[in-house]
Amino acid sequence: MLEKLKGYYQTAFTEQINPDDNDKFWFQMENGHTFGITKTALTNGELNLLNHLFTSIDFLAERIFNSRIKQEWHEFLFEHTNVLPASGEIEAVRIFYFFLKSPLEDPNSFEEAIIGGFGQPVLFWQSRTHGFIVDQQPQGAFTKKEFNQLIDTLISDFFVEIHGYIGQLNKFDLSLKEKFTYECQCMEVIHQRTNQEKVITFYEGFPLLLIESPTLADPRILSDYLVESVQEQEMLHTLQVFFQNNLNASVTAKKLYIHRNSLQYRLDKFIEKTGIDIRSFSNATFVMLAIFMIDKSNSVVQNA
Repeated sequence: MLEKLKGYYQTAFTEQINPDDNDKFWFQMENGHTFGITKTALTNGELNLLNHLFTSIDFLAERIFNSRIKQEWHEFLFEHTNVLPASGEIEAVRIFYFFLKSPLEDPNSFEEAIIGGFGQPVLFWQSRTHGFIVDQQPQGAFTKKEFNQLIDTLISDFFVEIHGYIGQLNKFDLSLKEKFTYECQCMEVIHQRTNQEKVITFYEGFPLLLIESPTLADPRILSDYLVESVQEQEMLHTLQVFFQNNLNASVTAKKLYIHRNSLQYRLDKFIEKTGIDIRSFSNATFVMLAIFMIDKSNSVVQNA
């Protein structure tokens, strides 16, 4: 596509980004590549087509820098800074990702609906058809039901097909930048391979990454809450016995020689800390895979 545009517009086309050059319209492709075309070289029809195919830099700039906290989040996630956004007393963050079938006519109203659904999120567009939401006040074990309800409302209000993806519960610290980068790439892969369901969690899509993009299934992407939990020997042993007994709490308690209430306390503690409801089969499968990954990573480090 880029080569065809170069050949068609020739000297009116440039890849040397300069948004201050007001003689050109500037666009960004899905892969982040930017280019500009001289305004006088475009007809209204061509401009409309380009706005449909690509994202105008003006569109992104308008939506990134319309608040101080949004600018701080953008600088932290995408630029070379290690300064956390001044978002008040935040301990944890969860990121939600959305993909639209087609661009919206009124993105402002869409953003207002998102804000109403979450409380005080920070929403970023990565193109005219997809973006992500930073939930600064996340629930612990967030269920798909709530996000499904929001997606259903948005679909009915804006008449557009939407797919949503729920990220991990992560600590609000400097490691969040790297984890976001990995998770964002993972969600792109999951969306490309499983875009039938309206809402999918990171945990449900993770096994697919091991098949489609194993290089992305890196231990560094795992939430620190999860890593810390499975490094506690008592918790790790409890989880392993729970898995071995097909998530049956009664049998697991007997095998561990503890009261069922004690087992429930341990499981609740894990759920509260990690945001992962271990009683769900898909979540349990994810945790099992994560434990294998962590063990393998630790073995490599020890043998190095």
